[in-house]
Amino acid sequence: MVKGVIFDMDGTMFDTERLSTKGWIYAGKKLGVDIPVALTDSFRGRNPQAIRKKFAAYFGDRLDYDTARAMKHEYFDEVTKESVPHKEGLQDLLEYLKEHEIPAVVATSTERKRASRLIHMSGIEHLISNAIYGDMVERGKPEPDIFLEAARQLGSPAALCTVIEDSPNGLRASRRAGCRTLFVPDLWRPEEEHPELYDACFADLDAVREIFAAEH
Repeated sequence: MVKGVIFDMDGTMFDTERLSTKGWIYAGKKLGVDIPVALTDSFRGRNPQAIRKKFAAYFGDRLDYDTARAMKHEYFDEVTKESVPHKEGLQDLLEYLKEHEIPAVVATSTERKRASRLIHMSGIEHLISNAIYGDMVERGKPEPDIFLEAARQLGSPAALCTVIEDSPNGLRASRRAGCRTLFVPDLWRPEEEHPELYDACFADLDAVREIFAAEH
């Protein structure tokens, strides 16, 4: 029996990973520097501290991280100022969980200030029981800390929690935490299956809801 469902946010609940990539491209153009998509892809699922380290390792002193990040946020905030794009099936899945008294928790690498704004604007705040943000845990994904904290907040062993993720780092973190791990691909769409990273793969959140309904 599932005691709780833990959602990654960007790329899993909200269609925001593409916006982040476009934001980095926007920042690079404004600063006259190429910020490779391969680099920004490696940021996916990681917390701001880990992203800062990767950025510095690539650019050294050639580009200031805080300046580029501020410009990326400028783009992102502008395109999400009125609404946050949901992933297909999100609303129905959350309403199903609420109806069946299965708590839903968000566990995102994004820091509280930015993530809480998106959750509030998305209109799904009343359907989640809690949120764990990237700046609330010592180690970010792929370490298991954020999912272990989410399970603790749920008052449940991690093995009785189900995680829904879209990134390799998030999937690894869930596996290391000992949670059941469901993969719903977003930008990362591997050509081969990776059963070591997840228990099952689904096309969208509607398919996940159907599985929960069959199990309930």
